[in-house]
Amino acid sequence: MYCNIFVLLIIISLSSGEDYYELLGIKRDANDKEIRKAFKKLAVTLHPDKNTNDPEAHNKFVKLTTAYEILKDSETRKKYDIYGEEGLSNGYKAKQYQSWSYYQNQFGIYDDDPQVETLNRHDYNEKVLKSESIWFINFYSPMCSHCHHLAPVWRQVAKELEGVVRIGAVNCEDDWHLCRQINIRSYPTLLYYSRHSTHGVLYTAENTRENIISYVLSRLDVRALPISTSLGKRIIQGLEATEGASLLFICGINRDCFTTEDHLKIAAILNNMVTVRVLRCSDDECDDTIPHDIGVAFQHNNKNMPSDPIFFEDIDDVQILARKVLEQLPEPQDLSEEDFLGIRTRLRSDLNAGWLICFYIGHATQLDVQLKKLPGIIQSINLGKVNCGKYSNLCKGLNVNHYPVWGVLKPGGAFELHHGKDSVHDIASFATESIRATNVHMLSVDEILSIMNNKKDSEAWLVDWFAPWCPPCIRFLPELRKASLHFEPSVVHFGTVDCTVHSTICRQFNIRSYPTAMLVNNSNTNLFSGDKIAASLVEFITEMQNPTVIKLTTDDFHLKLGKKTVDEIWLVDYFAPWCGPCQQLAPQWTLVAKTLQVLPLVHVASVNCELEPSLCSSQGVRSYPTIRLYPTGSKGLNRVALYNGARDSLSILSWVTEFLPVNVKNLNLDNFDDMILQRKEAWLVDFFAPWCHHCIELQPHYNIAAQILEGKVRFAKVNCENYRLLCRKASVRAYPTVMLYFPGQKYSNEYDGSQINTASASKIVRDVETLLSTASRSKRDEL
Repeated sequence: MYCNIFVLLIIISLSSGEDYYELLGIKRDANDKEIRKAFKKLAVTLHPDKNTNDPEAHNKFVKLTTAYEILKDSETRKKYDIYGEEGLSNGYKAKQYQSWSYYQNQFGIYDDDPQVETLNRHDYNEKVLKSESIWFINFYSPMCSHCHHLAPVWRQVAKELEGVVRIGAVNCEDDWHLCRQINIRSYPTLLYYSRHSTHGVLYTAENTRENIISYVLSRLDVRALPISTSLGKRIIQGLEATEGASLLFICGINRDCFTTEDHLKIAAILNNMVTVRVLRCSDDECDDTIPHDIGVAFQHNNKNMPSDPIFFEDIDDVQILARKVLEQLPEPQDLSEEDFLGIRTRLRSDLNAGWLICFYIGHATQLDVQLKKLPGIIQSINLGKVNCGKYSNLCKGLNVNHYPVWGVLKPGGAFELHHGKDSVHDIASFATESIRATNVHMLSVDEILSIMNNKKDSEAWLVDWFAPWCPPCIRFLPELRKASLHFEPSVVHFGTVDCTVHSTICRQFNIRSYPTAMLVNNSNTNLFSGDKIAASLVEFITEMQNPTVIKLTTDDFHLKLGKKTVDEIWLVDYFAPWCGPCQQLAPQWTLVAKTLQVLPLVHVASVNCELEPSLCSSQGVRSYPTIRLYPTGSKGLNRVALYNGARDSLSILSWVTEFLPVNVKNLNLDNFDDMILQRKEAWLVDFFAPWCHHCIELQPHYNIAAQILEGKVRFAKVNCENYRLLCRKASVRAYPTVMLYFPGQKYSNEYDGSQINTASASKIVRDVETLLSTASRSKRDEL
């Protein structure tokens, strides 16, 4: 997904002339929650049910629903942001809209709840499966009455367990991809996720507040430890210091020391920071040293001498008590400019633990209560803070331009600022990810100019140009860090440029949308146009380093294509780097090249017509992208086939493989027995239906496998829509079904072959060769 700077260009390109962001009344940097909120507000007033006198009410609401459906999904929003409605494949059609009461009462049950976090498929893996947190998640449908009955209970649970576990919700009407992936079969479904779990545990008890809270507390991995009367008294009297900070509940007949459940909640909130202990004593045992109205005491950890305890009185709420305890914990270490530079120098020379640093102005304790939880979450990372009022030059040099903001000093010396939500869990996730990604650098002005002006001759850089206000940019940053883990710095460095700070430089290098990622290597700059995920980025960099697509220039075009032999196929993409459809095609073209590289006779190439205008002109290229195929059976450029289909890899591959020299035989009722059952050679037969998508996906791989196995196996296919009786006799029960028939084998009335896995061309080839080898050994054994 992208955030475009030049909104006017997008508006002009819209075929309908209406901008989806304007229809919803939101900014182009709106996040998912803001999009949903804006749509709901408009839906309850503009719905046709509420505007029966307006004959255009239905059409208006369809446009509104379409705008919402497009913008709420990151993939369609990305295409719309870059290319407008024309970028949406086959013209997007909105789902059938709901009744007025749906948007009024049922649309996103937990959207506005502060304690319940709405999750989607884009953040589920990172926030839940890979997090240090414990999650309890409600998978629901707004159409489900039981979900609505549970809602007030779920909100109450979220409030009571705040800080203990993270309470989430997934709207399965909106995010059915995620719910289908997790195999949610009924609503509501409650799943409990322990730390680092790969799947949730199903909650099956009654959906009451008491049962749910009891279930959660029973699964926590924390405890309130009992303590002896004698040790408790010594702690209360300040005669003995415990190891670390301790919270002591003093329980007796007339003492209010909270409940056993509350002890567990406090222990979970203060986990890894404060030890929670419970002293149970009779009034006779404790009253001589502990006043009877004292039920809770806190002791600092003091390495040098026992510290006087702090007594908390008149507190009966777990959250208030937790806050009071957090206030007593030490603040992060104050760092001067000299301290900061010294730490960075040491990190450049060794790989010691990194630092998470808060940059602030004024009194930092406003942050401390919430962020003092950080040591319990990220125990292996050093914590510090820098007062930018005192050390303004340091903060300015680090691009700190708002407060408070968090940054990371990494092993190796790289520095990176946090962008995104400022919750303690988001900051902890950033710190953990960033310190692992030692090869990601926040670039200074000098570094940007050096990279872009090709002064760092021996170094390749993946540069991400972004804006902190752009939601797709914030989602891309963690993906960039993950991608960096796949490469050594000697191969490629990763750098980020904040275009709100370096606006002049971003304009200088013609950055028009956010995020823009490009690989800069000496004089070559390649724009990344794939999906903004780590896997696509890794594939892009690998392709640029070791290309499967041949880059043709004026110097070698005629040398290679002009001397093409009759046995070769050349597939060429003529493109311009500024062309939107060309950018969309680029990752698909790479996928085509990777799929076809198993065939030595096929060469996939590209020509950059901005760099080679005379070459493209001489070939009569008048639009971009232009895809041409130079087939077998002709030399040089004598024959050419033009491609005019959809620009996705499957469509292109299906077209290309029709030109391969080994043909796949079409079988029917008349020739099946003669060809297959009375043969002296092995046959591989694909039983398919023309409406079956998996069959369509298989077709190019099947054709490729036919070329590789030429001389070993004959290839054929049967259209089961036309020849249903034949497919029934062959025991075909699903499409596609690929069967290998051996020569010389006797068959009953139902044809019986060996079924083949059809994942890809290479898998088909491996399975067929294994079966042929097994059959050959079996014959030798019989002899």
